[in-house]
Amino acid sequence: MIARTAKSCSFVGRAETLLAQATAQTGLSDFGDPNFRDGYDRFLASLDAASRLTEDGCTATEAQIGLLLRCRLSTVAGWKARPDCLQRPVVAPLIITGIVRSGTTALHRLLSIDPRFQGFEHWLVRAPKPRPPLADWPDDPAYRAAGVALDQMIAAAPEMLNDHMMTVDAVEESIFLLAPSFANNMFPSQWTIPDYDAWYRGIDERPCYRWLADTLRLIGVDTPDRRWLLKNPTDLHAIDAVLEIFPDAKIILTHRDPVQAIPSIANLLLSVRGMFEGDRADPRQLIDREADFWAEALRRTEAAKVRRPESFIDIEFGDFVRDQMGAVDAIYRHFGMVLASDVEVEMRSWLAAHPRRPGVLQRHLPEEFGSSAVALAERFADYRKMRNYV
Repeated sequence: MIARTAKSCSFVGRAETLLAQATAQTGLSDFGDPNFRDGYDRFLASLDAASRLTEDGCTATEAQIGLLLRCRLSTVAGWKARPDCLQRPVVAPLIITGIVRSGTTALHRLLSIDPRFQGFEHWLVRAPKPRPPLADWPDDPAYRAAGVALDQMIAAAPEMLNDHMMTVDAVEESIFLLAPSFANNMFPSQWTIPDYDAWYRGIDERPCYRWLADTLRLIGVDTPDRRWLLKNPTDLHAIDAVLEIFPDAKIILTHRDPVQAIPSIANLLLSVRGMFEGDRADPRQLIDREADFWAEALRRTEAAKVRRPESFIDIEFGDFVRDQMGAVDAIYRHFGMVLASDVEVEMRSWLAAHPRRPGVLQRHLPEEFGSSAVALAERFADYRKMRNYV
């Protein structure tokens, strides 16, 4: 039975109301650069045009919009409270990116063990601010609220824990700090909004990455000597913006056969869309959209790699699965870093405590989503040939 769309689930006419609610909830009124309204208004209009939300999905979507608006308010207030942060450089960040489901999360967690790096934890995504001392986290209302919210999300979509390893105090990926720009791949991935998707794929993402850079400066203002470690597969699509805003970035580029990777992300996102669209979520539309998006993202990044080969290192998913510490060693050597012996011990301990799930590399097939291995192989023919997947 198809879940009923909520008759009252309309967003366009409530755009100003949602902004006012965020202001009332936070006591803040400055949303920063007003250009965010382009993506914000388009997102709301696309939700209405698609008309796929269930009644529960409408409530959940409104909650997500409110969270992002409050995040914008909190971030701008943080910059005003600590204007010195905006003068801090973001020097040579180490950025993990690559096609989805290619080991980026596990690699991110593993490298974050090295104390030379700093990331930003999941709980700071909701209301960015200078990172407090670790001992203060349990008593921070924002930390506790983030924990409750994450537990609720995982209860609704358990794949987020199984596949994304999400915990409140673990390092998180940059897509969540980029989301308050309202110009982000998170939106067309989690909601069926083709009008917004078409707009998003053609925008200049440099303003979004300036927002990200300034948010990093705020979170890390009291730890300026630690190097940033970031992770975001969607950086592939915006690679030129990434390299302009972070010109000395070092890019760890992970690879996996798209015939395996695309069904895997489709499975994860179908669970997420289910929270908003119920059984109105269309698996075939989803896998086709993801295949098209990631094919273009890979094309852009491979072109950037030709122009800036010294900025990249390639890591194959299969190689990483077979020898995680071997991949770590290759990364450190490639970028002229030395892995301290005590950090290596901690990394090996973490790997022992988080063994890879037994089984084959491919747990989901494209046919489960209405596509086929042949169709995906054709869509990614050039990339698969270049990476020797055929």
